[in-house]
Amino acid sequence: MRHIGFSGGALIVELGTVNDVALFFECLKLFVEWKYPKQNWHLLTDRLYKRYLRLEDVEVAKEQMMQARQLFMELPSSVIEWDQTILADSEKSKLNPELLMLSDVFSRYFSAFLECLESAEVMYEEFKSYPDYQYEPLKVVITDMPLYLDDQHRPLEQYDALG
Repeated sequence: MRHIGFSGGALIVELGTVNDVALFFECLKLFVEWKYPKQNWHLLTDRLYKRYLRLEDVEVAKEQMMQARQLFMELPSSVIEWDQTILADSEKSKLNPELLMLSDVFSRYFSAFLECLESAEVMYEEFKSYPDYQYEPLKVVITDMPLYLDDQHRPLEQYDALG
């Protein structure tokens, strides 16, 4: 099974399997939209999940992810109906549903988000004056080689076209 992670700037952090990452974003969509229905979560549940975070969206996305983390700290991991057949196979899932809170189950996702976001911001500030430098955004990527290398050379316009 493919492995997925976050990439931003000069950093890539593997998070888990396709199933794991899909579950994280399903939980984001389900729980944060339920708790905060008047707030627009499009940056995380659509923009980050399906494309990448634009430079102008970084601060709002960071605030929203911290808000989601806070909510996950209030939710026991039992709020998820865990598929035991997937959990039994380490090739299909790296998550540990035995952890008490949802924030514990997905703690690596929140820290990886911040690490990759910081890397993207630092790289941008450091190299923006170079004529050919382009912002290297935070995005969800396949971390398996050589697919990761193919993904790294994909123009952002192709992500935007996924709309």
